[in-house]
Amino acid sequence: MKFSGKRIQGKQVFILTEKSSVAKDIAEALGGFKNCGGYFRRGNDCIAYAQGHLLELFLPEEYNPAWKTWNRESLPIIPPEMKYHPNIDGKKQLKIIKECFEKFGQDDFILATDPEREGELIGHLILEYCGFKDYNSSKRFWVAEALTPEVVKKGLKEAKPLSEYSSYKDAGLARQHADWIVGLNITRLLTVSGGGALFSFGRVQTAVLGAIYLREKSIENFKPAPYNEVEAKLENFSLFLTSSGETKFSPDSSILKLARQIFPSDTMEIVEVKKELKKENPPQLFNITGLQKYCSTHFKLSPKTTLEIAQKLYEEYKCLSYPRTPSTVLGDDNVKLFREKYELLKNNYSSFTEGCAEENISSANKRIFNSAKLQDHHALIPLNVLPESASENERKVFEAVVKRFFETVKKEHIYNSVSVKGKCKGLEFTGKGKQVIQKGFRSAENETPPAGGLEEVPVFPEIKQGENYKVQELKILEKFTKPKPHFTESSILSLMENPKNEDGSKIHGIGTPATRADIIQKLFSHEFIEKSKQNILITKKGKWLIDTVLKNPVLRDFIGIATTTMWEQRLEENPDEFLSGIKEWTRKAVSAQGKTEVFEEEAIGMCPVCKKGKILENQKSFYCSEYKGGCKFTVWKNICGTKITVSDVRDLLSKGKTKQKKMKSQKGNDFEACVVLKNGKTEIEFSQNKLKR
Repeated sequence: MKFSGKRIQGKQVFILTEKSSVAKDIAEALGGFKNCGGYFRRGNDCIAYAQGHLLELFLPEEYNPAWKTWNRESLPIIPPEMKYHPNIDGKKQLKIIKECFEKFGQDDFILATDPEREGELIGHLILEYCGFKDYNSSKRFWVAEALTPEVVKKGLKEAKPLSEYSSYKDAGLARQHADWIVGLNITRLLTVSGGGALFSFGRVQTAVLGAIYLREKSIENFKPAPYNEVEAKLENFSLFLTSSGETKFSPDSSILKLARQIFPSDTMEIVEVKKELKKENPPQLFNITGLQKYCSTHFKLSPKTTLEIAQKLYEEYKCLSYPRTPSTVLGDDNVKLFREKYELLKNNYSSFTEGCAEENISSANKRIFNSAKLQDHHALIPLNVLPESASENERKVFEAVVKRFFETVKKEHIYNSVSVKGKCKGLEFTGKGKQVIQKGFRSAENETPPAGGLEEVPVFPEIKQGENYKVQELKILEKFTKPKPHFTESSILSLMENPKNEDGSKIHGIGTPATRADIIQKLFSHEFIEKSKQNILITKKGKWLIDTVLKNPVLRDFIGIATTTMWEQRLEENPDEFLSGIKEWTRKAVSAQGKTEVFEEEAIGMCPVCKKGKILENQKSFYCSEYKGGCKFTVWKNICGTKITVSDVRDLLSKGKTKQKKMKSQKGNDFEACVVLKNGKTEIEFSQNKLKR
């Protein structure tokens, strides 16, 4: 199949994308297409698009009505065949796509969903739903670069047979089926074991919760040990007492007694000065996890909030590239695109451009332009100026991307790494510092804190070997060993992105850039974790879940991040064997579950109707503990397509209404409204925002 201008071999062409924005980019690149609402058309050529996942797995009761009831006897629930049906949001678009297949999909077909496992799964499920079977003669558009016209045309020209990508489809199906089987069965197992309180279990979320649990245990069991450091302050730099390479000494160390004999009148002889020229490259472009960590650290924004803002900047304001990306580079062919955006934005954001070296906007700069390191989607870049109507947090997130965009083409930070040794009264002192030669991207105004704590390295003056310096002051610093810090949202994201074995070796990341924020948010919404300032702490409910899991000989290994990453590796190696292993693991986990202590659930609040009962939570609703006595107060967890959380119920009980929530009408229209409490029942209170049609 060769691309030749407006047509592909002059044949009727049908392309299916995952997002409307991609369909639009391809349509504009090919030219002559008209937006027909749900698809683009040019004569008999068609570009249809999905809206993410349009199909979802059956609920248990759709396989077997008896599986609707949560009880131990029905477990494990493992259907002989996993089935799908359209989700609420997908029915309308699926109908459009199917009609397009019937009208335009009889000649050449090209699948152009996102170039990753999830994109392949989305495309496959739609093709199956539409009855598509012709995988061998169809093509796959697999491009992670920014979709400029040149990139689109090249991608179409080089499209390979769709059948060559079946391994991605198989892995996507196995992962989704495994998560359904594990999540459903173990959630039900723990919930009925705990006495009815909902204990959501997930392959990734529970591993993350386990890491938080283990970190807290290590902090609780940590016993601080005292130690001393000895700092000799010289004229304008400091050296530290060193013995056998150590700078930390026990309080009763004999060397401290000797150090106390040094006085301000004494001199320090510099016996060695070593310099090593080092160059630090400017940072790479943000991926979504990097942006989330930055915004969490600098602006105290949660990963979920950052992702939502980035999505709005992409979808509504059209000023940010597709946000759910793991990549920190652009493609080799995106130099022109980068330069266009550089020229477009440099005057509006001149405070970020100081020190930029425009010669670095070159295909030779592989820290920016490197197709070999692209994953799924290209890195985050700004596409246009932010509208003045944007909120303060939207501005912060966008300008973080803009700042990083310009930083990537600034000059290197060049410095001498300096190691100094001194001697005084027979004792050795050492120190490390830096001497800046070229600030480069680390200018005082626009500096981004580096990884690895480089900002803590002191700046040394010129120090000459053989010279003597007067000791201005000798300080005996009294310190205590510290445990590892509590996790923050930023450090949890780092853990998920780059987990390590106990020996420090890197292992497969868990979750995806698109799901990590949701995983953390689920732990909050299920009240397994809570935040104290910026620290993430495990709750009583979270501890019960992990303690119970640890008592199950099959489940206990799940608490380690390594187990989850091992599953990811097995999934990539052989999806069928992986899924078979998951099913067997689930059967064993259910049979191995012994008796547990019933979890004493803490009330969310007092019942506003009977005034006696406590509001508790189950899998589908929040209810009054006096329901057996006749109280019927209930708040359903799903109201007009939006999830009602514990926090929402607390707002209902204390304020009479929730915050504004995004909802969907029966006709599929989006709107915003509050859930309010009136006369003991929930109602919808519309906001000023009208239905979006």
